[in-house]
Amino acid sequence: MKKQELSTKNRVLTILLTQPGVYFSGDSLAQSLDLSRESIWKAVRSLKADGHQIASRKKAGYAYLRSQQVDALVLNQWLHLLGSDLVENQQPVVQVFEQIGSTQAYAKDMVAKQPLIRPALLVAREQSGGYGRQGRAFYSPKDRGLYVSLALPIPVNTQLSPSLLTTSAAVALVQGLQTFFPAAPFQLKWVNDLILHGHKIGGVITEGVFDFESQQYSAVILGFAINLMPGAFPNGLESKAGTVLADSEADLDLNVILAQLVVNLLKMADTYQNGDYLPVYRKLSLLIGHAITVKVGTDEKTGVVTGISDQGGLIMVEDNTGQPQTLYAGEVTKVKLLENLNL
Repeated sequence: MKKQELSTKNRVLTILLTQPGVYFSGDSLAQSLDLSRESIWKAVRSLKADGHQIASRKKAGYAYLRSQQVDALVLNQWLHLLGSDLVENQQPVVQVFEQIGSTQAYAKDMVAKQPLIRPALLVAREQSGGYGRQGRAFYSPKDRGLYVSLALPIPVNTQLSPSLLTTSAAVALVQGLQTFFPAAPFQLKWVNDLILHGHKIGGVITEGVFDFESQQYSAVILGFAINLMPGAFPNGLESKAGTVLADSEADLDLNVILAQLVVNLLKMADTYQNGDYLPVYRKLSLLIGHAITVKVGTDEKTGVVTGISDQGGLIMVEDNTGQPQTLYAGEVTKVKLLENLNL
């Protein structure tokens, strides 16, 4: 009985999603699905209880507006709509978790057990063990943001460019966010932090999965987390972390935003090695022209950032030597005048 009820409401939702905002009469839905009007009404009521916002209008019917949480069916529909120019093997297989330790850890384990044939998109409504670079924890409260890992297969004999991939992915994410929040002054802190109004609102992590038999990387896992709506940050994070929106009741659909970000990343993955994203990365860079401290291994270097190299490295003039050098690994721990970015 439960399976039948779930199937019914998903069938109704699938039709409503073909034209978001457009009304479908109860009669037309009933005829299309060979159901009674009462069954349609019950399905819509159940969908609303699940967090889907569906408008009901007398004599007009029902129209899908938005969903208050990530939903696999809704996300898939938006991926096909926004990614209609992607080839079939670029369309990802989607899996949504109510709660998980870490999508990134799950993705790495999944790929290690079975090679990827096409991209896999793993999304959590909530994470208990989300992490970023250097293993740093990322607070992931339920339905307050996007917590995602995109696993991409790597064709045989394809070389990775980790610094270019991470910087390009950061640009692709910002460009996706700008589609919905065009007035927000997003910035990027090398190499992977998304900054808004002087606070970290998200980050990117790229991890490769190595195949010992072929002696090359078989997949890369692009993980990202973005704080969209306010939530109660743990002690110590309030002054450092931020959110894209100040209003937790804002009318937005996490699914359409996520779909746009993923489509941007899938397109980026095909072209990032040519460096096309670097001009935008440089424009968005928070660090160029600033004095910083960067930790490389156990050493700390201080100096002024002068640019981003053509391979995504950080170019800085070190105080001790007065000579320019390019860093491809490290963690910026302090930006003069922006101490709250010590994350």
